[in-house]
Amino acid sequence: MARKTATAVPASPPLSWSSTFTLSPSPPPPSLTGDKLLLPQAALENLLEAASQSAANHLQSATNTRTTANDPASWDYVPPHVALARRNEARQQLPHPLTFRVTNLATGRIAYAGIREFSAEEGQVVLSTFLREGLALSTIAATSSNGSEQEQGDDTEVEIRIKVEAVNVPKGTFARLRPLDAGYEEDWKPILENHLQKNFTTLSVNNILAIPRLSSHQPGKKDFKFLIDQVKPEGTEAICIVDTDLEVDIEPLNEEQAKESLRQRELRKHAEASSGGQINIDGPKEGTISDGNFVRFNLKTWDRSKPIWINVPEENVDILVSTNTIQGYPKLEEWTWARFDGSKPIVIAPDDPIIISAREVRISLQVYEQTLIDPNSKKPMPPPTKFLLSITQTTHQNEDEEDEEMAETTTPDSEICSNCKRSIPKRSMMLHQNFCFRNNILCPHGCGQVFKRGTESDHWHCTECKAFGLNTPDRNTYNKHMDISHTARRCPSCDYSAGSLPELASHKTTTCPNKLILCRFCHLVVPQEEDTDFTAAITGLAPHETSCGGRTTNCHICERIVQLKNMEVHLKNHDLERKSQPLPRICRNVNCARTASDNNLGLCSVCFGPLYSSAYDPTNQALARRAELRYLTQLLKGCGKSWCTNEMCKTGRANRKPPLPAVPPKEATALVKPLVTKEGLQGGYTSHPLHFCVDETISKRKHLAEMLSFTQDSQGKSGWAIEWCVKAIDAVALEATDELETMNRAREWLEKFAVKRDE
Repeated sequence: MARKTATAVPASPPLSWSSTFTLSPSPPPPSLTGDKLLLPQAALENLLEAASQSAANHLQSATNTRTTANDPASWDYVPPHVALARRNEARQQLPHPLTFRVTNLATGRIAYAGIREFSAEEGQVVLSTFLREGLALSTIAATSSNGSEQEQGDDTEVEIRIKVEAVNVPKGTFARLRPLDAGYEEDWKPILENHLQKNFTTLSVNNILAIPRLSSHQPGKKDFKFLIDQVKPEGTEAICIVDTDLEVDIEPLNEEQAKESLRQRELRKHAEASSGGQINIDGPKEGTISDGNFVRFNLKTWDRSKPIWINVPEENVDILVSTNTIQGYPKLEEWTWARFDGSKPIVIAPDDPIIISAREVRISLQVYEQTLIDPNSKKPMPPPTKFLLSITQTTHQNEDEEDEEMAETTTPDSEICSNCKRSIPKRSMMLHQNFCFRNNILCPHGCGQVFKRGTESDHWHCTECKAFGLNTPDRNTYNKHMDISHTARRCPSCDYSAGSLPELASHKTTTCPNKLILCRFCHLVVPQEEDTDFTAAITGLAPHETSCGGRTTNCHICERIVQLKNMEVHLKNHDLERKSQPLPRICRNVNCARTASDNNLGLCSVCFGPLYSSAYDPTNQALARRAELRYLTQLLKGCGKSWCTNEMCKTGRANRKPPLPAVPPKEATALVKPLVTKEGLQGGYTSHPLHFCVDETISKRKHLAEMLSFTQDSQGKSGWAIEWCVKAIDAVALEATDELETMNRAREWLEKFAVKRDE
């Protein structure tokens, strides 16, 4: 052990390197996030050269300190080829992670950074937005630019010199963050973990972290800012957060902020409590709703073989529907199914891929805010609207429509009015037409709508699609249609531009990189990220899940190392192998609880042992005599064991309740003869059972196996055949200490490896 310790590879020496660069005038690319920077290719060559020199100096000093390093007889002796290999290896290695101290030479401001890549222009350094703010570069650039314009009158840019120095930042163990805004009661720790892991190498004291919000409590603010107040180890300006167990503590900035956060939390709870709540099939809900507000319901149980009909008779109440695949309830710009025109109910087919995998249907009702569709309207806000929400799974809607169509069909005594296109009796057609042409107007655009004369100005047809409608005194439905169907909108979470509200909703619920998902591997609510390789539709995994699922773990069945994203398929292979197994062969002795061994009698090795003989017996006559002698000994003398209940044993017959009479010698011989014939013995597993006495341990195992065969599995389904239970007891009995542990281990074994009766 001493020699192994002495010849261990020395610790990485500190890297001594620094250089001065000009700040790149170009803005940082979107991929440069957190505390990352870009250096030129020449900087990498200089770093490797500095690492090689530092390693050589470190090895030389270590060799000089050992007085016996050149003595082959010493434990500290290092062969020349080993020293050369270490030196060559050190020349090609850089510290991990590679951290830098970045200094703004104009102001002396310092920041700590990690490297993204060596792809900057020669002589230039590219800093992320976070580093620019930490070094106050945006303020300096703006001031210099203004001064240049005032003095020179041109667009000359002032060079900003940045010193970059390689430093060894200690591994951090603790960081205390203080939120700069109220609302810190949200579960920020998993969000911070995900954000820091992807974007940061270091944390510096007194810097400000801007974390993207995952909720929409305050939609006007996209980032939540934290002040890095304290780090450990103490006495350091910065800590490294790579490959370390970092504890993060979030504390309020002051008492006023804590009170404000508590107040916001109570307001949100009150808003959530005033929502619609749970609804059932054929259980209508009624209530009121104001402009711009939502009333939310959730449906948890329904017949998955029938369509779902969701309807609100009130035309000005919009219906937004989604499932649990979207975090939270549906919103104006985030839904899967919607109805805005008030004409028909929403029908969700049972074979819709989204509803097949859904555990819950979520419904939001809203009244479109008047100021959104008619900003110049001076009408007062309308009073709250009453609504009646009904969810059914019947087809009575189609039947009603068919009845109406049948009622409007012509008969031999009727004809169609040329103005309103209704079926009118022939005897009253003249009077009807005189009234109809004087009071009704047929839409000239061919939509078939008939409206009262004088209200034709309220009837509209969209010039960009086939939609039409009628404005009401309280609602401008044309403006609402144009706002929903023909107004361009930009996704607030990314750079996507949609031509309409349905297009934006489809984007936010499918391909938006910032769509929130509950990761099935890390169990955090995180953005799904951008699908750059187009594999999400094939694998069914969001891009974040594809990356997160690349971590490995051990299979609980075979202990193989498997990626998390492949674990489901791996377990299905185990399940297929389990179901394809044949029924185990157990010992032919009905009193035994072991699996059969390889012999022609179908017995286990323990039961076959007393009958075994190494003598040559091609016809098995000697084997038959030994079996007959064993039977007769049991019937006439007994085994003398108090636990025995073998019906072919004198002791076992006496121990039964009620006791069985003893078998006389003459009857015993006649009873045994058919059991020990050549055909009966060599029939093996498929022939009649054998009845030999066993010890107490095997007797208890037999009882446990019978009890186990009558129980059900963990899902309450049919249990396992007695053969599988015997094999399970036999597999775990040696490791268990008592009967209860034996039963528990056997059930676990059966769940993993056995085939159930109904499979």
